[in-house]
Amino acid sequence: MSLYTVARDDFTNARRSYVVLGVVGVFAALVALIFAFEISIYDDPYRALFDVSFFVFLVVPLILAPLTYLAIAGDRESGAITYAMGLPNTRAEYVFGKLTARLGVAVAAVFVAVAVGFVVALATFTNAPDVGRFAVFAGVTALYVFSFVGIFVGISALTSKRSRAMLGVFGAYFLLVPFWFGFFPVIGLPNLVSTAADLLGTSVSQSTQLMINSFSPATSYLFATEVVYHGLLPTPYESINSNFVGQPDEFYREFWFNAAVMVAWGAGSLLVGFLSFRRSELG
Repeated sequence: MSLYTVARDDFTNARRSYVVLGVVGVFAALVALIFAFEISIYDDPYRALFDVSFFVFLVVPLILAPLTYLAIAGDRESGAITYAMGLPNTRAEYVFGKLTARLGVAVAAVFVAVAVGFVVALATFTNAPDVGRFAVFAGVTALYVFSFVGIFVGISALTSKRSRAMLGVFGAYFLLVPFWFGFFPVIGLPNLVSTAADLLGTSVSQSTQLMINSFSPATSYLFATEVVYHGLLPTPYESINSNFVGQPDEFYREFWFNAAVMVAWGAGSLLVGFLSFRRSELG
C-alpha cells in the first residue's frame, strides 16, 4: 500500500459520507446565498466576493472540522488503524494519505462553491463577474483551506480519542480565529498585547498590532485576498478601500508573506502531528 492507495481508499470512503456531502453542499449553498442577498444592493459581484471572504475567514474552519478531526483519531479509537497498519505501508504514507484525501474534498468544496457564486453573479448582477478574479479568489481560499486541514489532521494524529480530537480542533479554531483576531473585547490577543504594553509603560502601534495579527492563518487569508482586487483599488466601495491599499508597503501585507504563513501553519501542524503519531503505540 502506498500514499496514493491510502488517499484513494480514504477519499472513496469519505465520498460516500453524509459529512462530505454536507461540507460541499453547505459551503456552496451559503456562498450562493451571499451573492443572492446582495444582488439588489451592489452592482459589482466583487463587492459580494469581499463579503464571501469574511464568511470563509470566520465559518469555513468550522465547516471543515467534521471532515477532518476524525481522520486519524477515529481510526485509532475504532481499531481500524490496526488493519491499516497491518498492510505494507508506512505511518508517513498513512498520515499524508489521509491529509491528501481530506484536503482533496475540501479544495473541491472551495471550487464548487466559487463556481456556484460565479454562476449566480453572472446571471444576476448588473456588472458581469471577472472569471480571473474569481479564479484567484478560489486559489487563495484553497491555501486557507490547506492551512486548517493541515492543522486539524495534525491534531487528529496527536490523539487516540475522538473527544480529545474534537476539543483540540475547536480549541485551535478559537485560538486562531476569534481570539487572535480580537472579536471579543476582553478575551482577545490584541487586548492582551495592549494590556501587556501598558504594564510595561509603552504602547503598541497599529502597524505592530496588524503584524502580530498577520501571524494567524485566518488574518493572513484576509490580507492575501487583496490580490483579488488588484487594478480595482480604489473601488466605489468604502469597505474594500478601508481594508486594502493599492500597493502595500509593509511586508506582512504582501501576498508572499501571507501565503507563507498559511502554508507554514498547515505543513507545520501536520508535521508535529506526524512526529507524535510515528512514536505512538497503536495496539
